[in-house]
Amino acid sequence: MKRSELRERILDAAASVLREQGPRTRLITTIAERAQVSRPTLYRHFPERYDIYDSLLRQELERVVDDVATRAHNTASPFDDYVQMVVGLVLEARRHQGLQAVIAGHPEIMAMQLPKILPMALEIAEPRLTPILEVGAESGRWPSINPRVAITWTVRLAMSMILMPRPKDAFDEDLHQEVAALLHVATKISRTEVLSD
Repeated sequence: MKRSELRERILDAAASVLREQGPRTRLITTIAERAQVSRPTLYRHFPERYDIYDSLLRQELERVVDDVATRAHNTASPFDDYVQMVVGLVLEARRHQGLQAVIAGHPEIMAMQLPKILPMALEIAEPRLTPILEVGAESGRWPSINPRVAITWTVRLAMSMILMPRPKDAFDEDLHQEVAALLHVATKISRTEVLSD
């Protein structure tokens, strides 16, 4: 089996274990058993459990951003699609059993991962979403904005809504309206930065 295939098998096992059981004692042993590999083999690919978390986070961010880019490309309303993407991401994260187990019961893991999320999200999202934002701006379907600022605000907005949900934004429509309002603010900020450059 190729190294990349074995790595994917381990990550698939890790995702299912974390989704079903959350982080727990014997996590590495359970993942190795599920992936049908030895612990030394698992450690060769992922020397620390945080390496597994980092890889899963990157994999999930790439999946979400690729999905967003595919849906938002050449649409009639890029802004509405962008808002819907943020809402979908927030709702998906709130329903994700593994993530919710980490947020509720393992704040130390969240504390380790949070500083990594923004740089990783920017690295993944900028090359995929910048052309969509630029085409939307050129065609007049989206305000002229600094894509890096818009993507940065999007990640921050989504993270805050995932980590600190409020009862009033529990419904999709409430959340949609709040995200749209906040992205309008982010758009104004990014336009200000463009003017000041």
